[in-house]
Amino acid sequence: MYDLVLKGKLLKDGKLIEGNIGILDGRISRISRSDLRGEDVLQIDRGRIILPGLIDVHVHLRDFRQKSKETIRTGTMAALHGGITTVFDMPNTDPPITNSETFEFREATLRRKSYADYVISFIIAGNCEEAKKVQAGFYKIFMGTSTGGIYSEDFESDYACAPGIVSVHAEDARIIREKPERPPEAEVRAIKEALEAAERLKKPLNICHVSTADGMKLIMKKNLPWVSFEVTPHHLFLTRKDYERNPLLKVYPPLRRESDRAFMWKNFSKIPIIASDHAPHTLEDKENGAAGIPGLETEVALLLDAANRRMISLKDIVEKMHTNPIRIFGIRNKGLEVGKDADFAIIDMKEEWVVKPEEFYTKAKWSPWEGRKLRGKVVMTVLRGSVVMEEDEIIGKPQGVRINAGKG
Repeated sequence: MYDLVLKGKLLKDGKLIEGNIGILDGRISRISRSDLRGEDVLQIDRGRIILPGLIDVHVHLRDFRQKSKETIRTGTMAALHGGITTVFDMPNTDPPITNSETFEFREATLRRKSYADYVISFIIAGNCEEAKKVQAGFYKIFMGTSTGGIYSEDFESDYACAPGIVSVHAEDARIIREKPERPPEAEVRAIKEALEAAERLKKPLNICHVSTADGMKLIMKKNLPWVSFEVTPHHLFLTRKDYERNPLLKVYPPLRRESDRAFMWKNFSKIPIIASDHAPHTLEDKENGAAGIPGLETEVALLLDAANRRMISLKDIVEKMHTNPIRIFGIRNKGLEVGKDADFAIIDMKEEWVVKPEEFYTKAKWSPWEGRKLRGKVVMTVLRGSVVMEEDEIIGKPQGVRINAGKG
């Protein structure tokens, strides 16, 4: 007898099957095509599909001195609303996570307030001894300034000292100083430098929010098995022309040319990870030039809409937001397998809805996609065997726990 049985159509090994998932003590105990007995049986309606819980490896939850922009509470509620069960919390907070004391404070705050499971990070910028004092799930290096202003003056040295996998914001500091508009060459030069260091050091590296065709070509040409990269929905669906029409779309790295966007779509199968780079700001801050786009509550829906238009498949979404993040970051307790956490996103591929940011859980009450009709929606989220979001309503109290990502 299971605590809970999910019964319906599920995506397993890239195929849609009618099946049952038996859950015991918050973990997957059995996956079967035959009926299973449970204390509770949750019948998923026809037309809806059970996906594994999705993972966003690039999320800015703010909090600390930036509660007006976002809090751990609102950001992780937004994650569950969007079908994201695990978030990777970025460390360029205020104060930034650059020492063991701030890291411990961040961990304690996440433990109390997070609705989703989470991975904790640490900034490395000439502070190797501090980095060695903590056990972060990943380490973040900024090659050039971004929100928060901290960046590494010696990328290879900081990368070499990282105790675990590094996620790098690859934009060249010198080019940014000379050309604050951050042209494509800022990203391309930084990616080239990062790849050369990765080739020498042979350490796990994830290149964040790749936005240029030339940058992506460099990564694909090197084809280093210990190097991964991510692409955001805003770089997939928007271009510089959108920014010219709407200055709120300022983001680092910037929106690019249509040719860059077209190249990413042409090579979509070669992108390992899709991540939101959810970067909330108040409207006042955005109007004053802050860079960042909120995305936790729209990224999965945009991809579902693209699947409905046959641009991609559901298998692609699961691969880039579940399977690959687990493999690349060495997450041991997630996955659609017996013994793993019972995390799921239930979707309705036929449901049409209009993006209304005022109804979101994030404090950033604006969106590039405001007013757009999308087809495909997350209608329920399950975290470790508990329904935590249903029909846009968050259920229960914060129950997120820390996920210990491995060495990559």
